[in-house]
Amino acid sequence: MALPRRRHQPHKRARFLIPTISAVSAVLVLLFFCFSFLVPSPTDIDHFHHRRHYSSMNDGDGDGVGVGNGVPVFRVPTSGGVYDRDIWRSKNAQFYYGCSNASSKFAKAEDVTRPNRYLAIATSGGLNQQRTGITDAVVAARILNATLIVPILDKKSFWKDNSNFSEIFNVDWFISYLAKDVEIIKVLPHRRGRVWTPYTMRVPRKCNDKCYTNRVLPVLLKKRAVMLTKFDYRLANKLEMELQKLRCRVNYHALKFTDPILELGAKLVQRMRMNTKHYIALHLRFEPDMLAFSGCYYGGGDKERRELGKIRRRWKTLHISNPDKGRRQGRCPLTPEEVGLMLRALGYGKDTHIYVASGEVYGGEETLAPLKALFPNFYSKDTISSKQELEPFSAFSSRMAALDFIVCDESDVFVTNNNGNMAKILAGRRYAFIYINTKHLVELVLSSH
Repeated sequence: MALPRRRHQPHKRARFLIPTISAVSAVLVLLFFCFSFLVPSPTDIDHFHHRRHYSSMNDGDGDGVGVGNGVPVFRVPTSGGVYDRDIWRSKNAQFYYGCSNASSKFAKAEDVTRPNRYLAIATSGGLNQQRTGITDAVVAARILNATLIVPILDKKSFWKDNSNFSEIFNVDWFISYLAKDVEIIKVLPHRRGRVWTPYTMRVPRKCNDKCYTNRVLPVLLKKRAVMLTKFDYRLANKLEMELQKLRCRVNYHALKFTDPILELGAKLVQRMRMNTKHYIALHLRFEPDMLAFSGCYYGGGDKERRELGKIRRRWKTLHISNPDKGRRQGRCPLTPEEVGLMLRALGYGKDTHIYVASGEVYGGEETLAPLKALFPNFYSKDTISSKQELEPFSAFSSRMAALDFIVCDESDVFVTNNNGNMAKILAGRRYAFIYINTKHLVELVLSSH
């Protein structure tokens, strides 16, 4: 016989369910209340915030940077990362060796250079971009079996440096060191007793050896002297091995700075080592024009958009689609704060000495404050040299950049916030070089914001 249905069963369940829910809610509230005491206050993690908080006073305990009146207060970690490894050496350094010497199959310049075939080039950009152009010019002259005229440096670009080749590089050393590879002369000889003006033309970017043979050689055979203008990145990256070795010989052996630059550069390195055994060199590209060209946005509101937007008008073909997307994808220079946090995470503590090679930093001291808080032993060529020592160089951006190049080259560890020309050149000379995966680092920083 079937049991009778219990019509009032749902109401009985509700009577037990409501007290149960109340009890669980009370437990959750209690847990949340206890957890709030265990979690650090928001001010303890201010250094992760992209938008800096402003305060009218400093903490006074050494953990913050700022003196009021709208100056940002920045909280810094008390130590670096894990120290269970040697952060100043590379365990694979012993396996690296130079490989720029030409093989016996590489013909001597006197055997391949054709008479009445002269190549001149006009470089473009800053010191290291021009250095890359000079390197490629030597290789291009070799491809064309031509005599190279000592390159003309850029005097009209943003850098506005009117230095000649011989005022930055040792021109006699340059010519003599490469004598077996390419014939080089200082000036184009006169033709029929008159000044010889070469025919000017421009080659496409990343032009390979066949490209030079097809595009430049016919003109060179006809005109005898050719000037390649705006010579930046005009040679392909991938060439046959002997030409790549020639690139290395030019960049790392033939291009030697002048004695005045070398002498002051050596003094700067010596002063960096006076108080510390090791130091980091940071090439910080955070100049207004650099940020404007990158098309990136750093949270500075309308003021930043207005200031950088004005600079961007210099480049008529510059296309800016989505600044925030570019930053998320790691295509933007890291901020000084992000570089500092990254170095701390790698294990470099507060007592680490850091040399910063940079131009005018966008935002000035406010932008640099977080990095200086992380690394108080903060130096630059301006802080470790006198005004009198820098006077012969200060009006010339390329000569000033050459001083930075020397100190960075001699550092124990080199790091950059942007993988530009200087970083690539120095990477070829070093084994202690920190390459930053900016995409992953920015993802971490932005997620913490």
